Amino acid sequence: MGRVNRVRQEKTKKKAPKKSKLIRKRVVAMALLAITLILYPIQKLGTPIKSPTPEPTKATMEQKKANKALAKKIAWAGYGWKDKEWICLDRIFYKEAKYDHLAKNKSGSTAFGIGQRLKETSKDPMVQLLNTYKYIQHRYKTPCSAWRFHARHNYY
Repeated sequence: MGRVNRVRQEKTKKKAPKKSKLIRKRVVAMALLAITLILYPIQKLGTPIKSPTPEPTKATMEQKKANKALAKKIAWAGYGWKDKEWICLDRIFYKEAKYDHLAKNKSGSTAFGIGQRLKETSKDPMVQLLNTYKYIQHRYKTPCSAWRFHARHNYY
C-alpha cells in the first residue's frame, strides 16, 4: 500500500506545477488587459477599422452628360471638328463606352475610358479625351475616317 500512495503523490505533484503555470499565464494576461484598458480607454480606441469604400466602377448620368459636353468643347475649340466630324466622334464614344470615363473593356483587354484606348490609365475624362483625339488625328486624320474603320472592324 505504501508504494501505491507514493505513486499517487508523485502524479499529483507533477500535475500541480501545470496548474500553477496556467494560473500564472491567466494572471499575466488579465494584468496586461487591465493595463491596456487603463492606458488606452475604449473611447480612445474608437471604432474598428473599416475597409476603404470601393471606388465607383461606372459613371453617373450627370458625369456622362458632362463628359459629352467636354468632348464636344474640345473637339470644336481644340481641333475644329464640328458638325459632321462631331457626329462621327459622338458615334465612336457612344459605341465604345457611352461616355463613361470609368468603363472597362468587357473582352478583357486593357482598353479603358471614354475612347477605350489601350493601356489608358487616367481616370480623368479630360486626359482621356485629349489622348483619344491625339490618337485619332495621328492615325486617321479625321474622326469620320476613324468611324468608317470602326464600322468595318468594330475597333479603331
